[in-house]
Amino acid sequence: MKTRLSIFLLFIFILNLSAQENQKDFVPKFELKKNEIELSRIAQPTQYFDRIGRKAALMGYEDGTFEMWVWPWKPLRNFQLQFFVESSTTPIQPKDILKTISVTPEVATLTFSYESFTIKEIIMVPVNEKGAIILLDVNTTVPLTIVPGFLPVMQPQWPAGIGGQYSYWDDNVKGYIISEGRQRALFICGSPLGKQMTAPPAHMFADNPLQFKIEIKPNEVKNFFVPIIIAGGINAKYSEVKSLYDNLWQNAEKYYQINFDYYKNLRDNTVNIITPKKKLNLAYEWSKVALHNLMVNNPNLGYGMVAGYGLSGGGGRPGFAWFFGGDCFINSLSFNSIQDFNTVRDALKFTQKWQRQDNFPIRKNKPNEVNKDIGKMAHELSQSEGLIDWWNDYHFGYNHADTTPWYLVAIGDYYHQSGDLDFIRQSWNSIKQAYKWCLSKDSDGDGLMDLKGAGLGVLEFGKYVNIYADFYTSAIWTKGIEAVIEMSDAVGDLKLKADAELELKKALKAMEEKFWMPKKGIYSYGATEKGEQVDENTPWTSTGMKFKVLDDKHSIEALKKMTTSELITDWGVRSLSNKSELYDPANYNYGAVWPFISTLMTRALYNYNFSLSAYKLIQAIANHFFDNGLGVVAEVFSGNFNSKLAEGYHDQGFSAAGFTEPFVRGLIGLDVNAPKKTIYFSPNLPADWDSLLINNVKIGNDVINLKLLKNKNSVKLFLENKGNNKINFVFTPALGLGTIVKSVTLNGKSIDYKFPISEQAFLVKTAFELEKSSVLDITINPSPEIYLLPLKTDYGGTNNSLNILYQELKADSIITYVEGKSGNDYLLGLKNANLVNSVIGGELQNDFIRVSFKNGNVNEFIRKKIVLTIKK
Repeated sequence: MKTRLSIFLLFIFILNLSAQENQKDFVPKFELKKNEIELSRIAQPTQYFDRIGRKAALMGYEDGTFEMWVWPWKPLRNFQLQFFVESSTTPIQPKDILKTISVTPEVATLTFSYESFTIKEIIMVPVNEKGAIILLDVNTTVPLTIVPGFLPVMQPQWPAGIGGQYSYWDDNVKGYIISEGRQRALFICGSPLGKQMTAPPAHMFADNPLQFKIEIKPNEVKNFFVPIIIAGGINAKYSEVKSLYDNLWQNAEKYYQINFDYYKNLRDNTVNIITPKKKLNLAYEWSKVALHNLMVNNPNLGYGMVAGYGLSGGGGRPGFAWFFGGDCFINSLSFNSIQDFNTVRDALKFTQKWQRQDNFPIRKNKPNEVNKDIGKMAHELSQSEGLIDWWNDYHFGYNHADTTPWYLVAIGDYYHQSGDLDFIRQSWNSIKQAYKWCLSKDSDGDGLMDLKGAGLGVLEFGKYVNIYADFYTSAIWTKGIEAVIEMSDAVGDLKLKADAELELKKALKAMEEKFWMPKKGIYSYGATEKGEQVDENTPWTSTGMKFKVLDDKHSIEALKKMTTSELITDWGVRSLSNKSELYDPANYNYGAVWPFISTLMTRALYNYNFSLSAYKLIQAIANHFFDNGLGVVAEVFSGNFNSKLAEGYHDQGFSAAGFTEPFVRGLIGLDVNAPKKTIYFSPNLPADWDSLLINNVKIGNDVINLKLLKNKNSVKLFLENKGNNKINFVFTPALGLGTIVKSVTLNGKSIDYKFPISEQAFLVKTAFELEKSSVLDITINPSPEIYLLPLKTDYGGTNNSLNILYQELKADSIITYVEGKSGNDYLLGLKNANLVNSVIGGELQNDFIRVSFKNGNVNEFIRKKIVLTIKK
């Protein structure tokens, strides 16, 4: 009896030892923290998703298929899980049992559910590691075999190429080793629970996927995650990569916490904005993430900003994940808006390394040739530089003219918003070189850059690609001169300042003379060397209105013609009027919708208080954070349908910027002049908003919090200065046409105020010195105000919603010019409807106005005016 008991106990002991031995290869289960900006929906198997770190990126589809990059190498693609129940030999494909997707900045979670098991696939790329961690949360009632498989690639980024790739199973790590003959990079993909299934041939890749299996018993993983790891090393030894591989799965919770803290820090240490609209709040926070994820730490080149991401498939171009100078400078304005200044400084430093000098790039084929383009900023740089001779063997590096003036605008904006004079002094030689290069491209001496010998402007192909001067480049250059004036004054280079002031006068004059078309009442896209103007209605001319380098009256006249359905759609701004002979809705340059163009147009509209038109575009771009890949915005859409173009990549930085900068500086109206210790707050809030909260606005070491409350008879602004310095504060809210101000007080005492002239809104302006806490109170007699209801656009839908063109105040009437599609009825919100005496052009229905468009051809947009007479 004792012998039997001893044998039984020994058996139990051995089973426990075996279980413990097996469990050591699992990851103890930990809880994912609640994140208030989490996005979730029913998953779409063919929809894009990504996880981005500074050293690696995972890009794929919501069924869990993905490709992996560890910059600048792609070790594998077509990674996919398959599931086998009990002894079945028929795989269950993930796309067939995919249920939901949930994303936070730190992880993405895909849920797969079958009749006998549910698996949550938790995917993360540690923010500062060369690898990825996949944790499977498995709940199964039957024995389950999970089979990960992938195609090994071992390919560097475009346009580099190599040979001699190989892979093999390594039982020490329970994973596949992927490398190439010179071992410039080495990768491991596997699991500590993995068992080999395929045996690749030596010294070459197999035609079929490499697969391994993980066998799970019911209840075996109740308290554990199943880990799958991808780890890489660039010019690293096998032992170093193995160490990273082990470290990733053994410390998965630590890496999750690092990711969580990293993105929480991004939220907490940038400008916080809370509006009454949850969707806008989410879009704002995700725009921060999408933009910040553009920063890449390349082991050969350093830390800089790429343009975006997308699947490369069988090729070597992962979206636009190489370094673009122009994109970096454009995106910098959004980073400055949210006050992520460290990122901007790092990104600008990176671009300065590639600025043309007499000895750079090294001209190996023409060593004695004098470089005539000293100071020109690089347009693009592949992450594979070092594996190839990018600057000499390829012609893309410096092929754009607009990149260099964009650099002046970006670094000038950085100084204006941050006050970082030390960086401007360190960069002064670079800034002067860039400025002189731009000056050298004014071949006719009119004060404007032209494209003759300078490179491409905004267009890269088509009829107008070789135009002598395009408005877009000229406007950026003019703003660049303004930036140089401010910076030269700051560093004490008074001669350069005086020279630049003369150049600015010439440029401002030439902008009107060269591009204004009085008969059309719009600005020309460009001009020939003979001065012939391009007669096209394009949004590119809004660049000058965004930067306010144009005549105000001309700008207002032009914007009234640019807010129509020719350019404005429910999902963004077309690159060319749909009335043009050149219009093609699927053509990148001649009709497609770029969310980036909304940066230009929306800022322009808000500058001149076309708030209703601008708010439609704010909503249109915000919607894109939710209608394709969650939390990111695609590069380009059809001009006719709310559908991403096949050639467009999925996660584009300047598309996210199409929301961020106009949201902060236009709708919210927040602008900082750090050198002058001044905050400008000029909100263009919709009439139905009753509150706005803005926290963590920095000027030097001072932090300012703002709270705005609106009701029928007052606008109250609560200010808190958490620093020790006095801050100049200028408050200019845009109120409804017809509003009457009764009084303005600061902390209960009357304060001076002015009424700046604006056709589209009633403005009241106050300026004061903020010490600690203050309350500004504007009491008013209100006026009826129209506002837009939430913009809803079906994916694949056509342009259908109402366009607000512009408004006028005449005597006791508010006139709103609108445009709607024939056969449609529309509702507009109306604040203070009790103050309306009558409505012409619409029907008053409680707190709404119904506008009907009965006549006209099918799908034709018809213009109409709505007249509200105000009760006296």
